[in-house]
Amino acid sequence: MSEEQHIETFKATGNANGWPTKVIISDTEWTIQVDEPTEDGGSNSGPNPMQYFSASLVSCQNEQAQVVAEELSLKIDTIDIDLELDLDLSGFMGMADNSEGSYKRVLLKAIVKGDVTDEQVIELGNRVDSRCPILGLLRSSGCEINSSWIVAKN
Repeated sequence: MSEEQHIETFKATGNANGWPTKVIISDTEWTIQVDEPTEDGGSNSGPNPMQYFSASLVSCQNEQAQVVAEELSLKIDTIDIDLELDLDLSGFMGMADNSEGSYKRVLLKAIVKGDVTDEQVIELGNRVDSRCPILGLLRSSGCEINSSWIVAKN
């Protein structure tokens, strides 16, 4: 593999006056609303940051799978991805000095439907898991990662 870097910079701007936060994704037409449930002090007008992070991981896995599937010439119809992400909120809630190591466990299950074998889907999953930058971020934080990629049963 080449050690050449391909750097792309992502930018966003946040604006808030209390709850919620409006985030403008720079150089796009996208604005998202980030909030907390009312029981946590928010107004429940949008997903919270960790829900967006979970959605980012699931979508990153799928997008990486599309790239890898094309590289491997796999014929995939659908990929269903279930995710559980355990987060220790002690730092966020001020019960610990910081939030270092707060991500504890990722449980990821991808079910692939298409003209693929078990071996092809395992290779697909291994490549996706090693190349997904969001999963890499979690891995480097010490988070336990349990990932399974399987062929859909008819």
